[in-house]
Amino acid sequence: MSFTLISPFCILLFLTSWLLNSQDAVASPVQQNKNTHASHNTLTLKYSISGSGAFYPYFTNDPQHPGILPDLVTRILAQSALQGENIVLPAKRTNRYLATGKIDFDLISPAWLKTAQRSDPRFVFSEAILPIREYVVTRVPTQSLSSLSGLTVGTVRGYYYHDDNVFTRVDFESERALLQALSKDRVDIIIIGDLPARYWSAQDNVALHFNHLHSHGTLHIRLRAEHAHLLPELNRAIQALRETGQIALIEAYYLQHTFTLQAPGE
Repeated sequence: MSFTLISPFCILLFLTSWLLNSQDAVASPVQQNKNTHASHNTLTLKYSISGSGAFYPYFTNDPQHPGILPDLVTRILAQSALQGENIVLPAKRTNRYLATGKIDFDLISPAWLKTAQRSDPRFVFSEAILPIREYVVTRVPTQSLSSLSGLTVGTVRGYYYHDDNVFTRVDFESERALLQALSKDRVDIIIIGDLPARYWSAQDNVALHFNHLHSHGTLHIRLRAEHAHLLPELNRAIQALRETGQIALIEAYYLQHTFTLQAPGE
């Protein structure tokens, strides 16, 4: 029988290697969390929230005071520690870019969408950010148009309307162009948000009548589904901004203009 003697140096080397491997195994979950957080910081979410480009006061085309939506999204992304890039696109192109992944999110009210569009698996929706309303508008008071079935209606190109399968759309490039068409008798009925309608009617001296509420909903981030893991952070940011009153302050800042025309129910 023979014995092989192991030197103290070999034992020390073995113990040192074992301890280092153990430390790596313990540290790996922490390191993974750090890497995940770092990847969030390096990800730049591309988005478009300009609507028609004349979506006042939600989007103003003024770099100093860009509008309710750019200011809100900037705060939400900052609160979420996420990077963002706003790409100004026409509404129709925004929808196409979102569908093909050229941008990562937009802002939309599910009340504008048909049922199938709300459940599209390509997208997920954040918590509600801001209430928003749109109206059926005519030049002068007339009977309530609770149904648009069979009618010809002025709309904004690229915008969603939950019931545009029952009426004939006549598309115009923006809310401003929509009101101008109404004033020139090119159309008798339009669908438009209450705030853009008030602003552009005052700017261009266009008489109009809020005939009937067409949709009343809330704006949400519509995010491509591959980024769904970011929703908890975005929702926490929205909640924090709401609870601290920052969302209300941003909206109030842009609503300091005098609007003399009141929509029904106000």
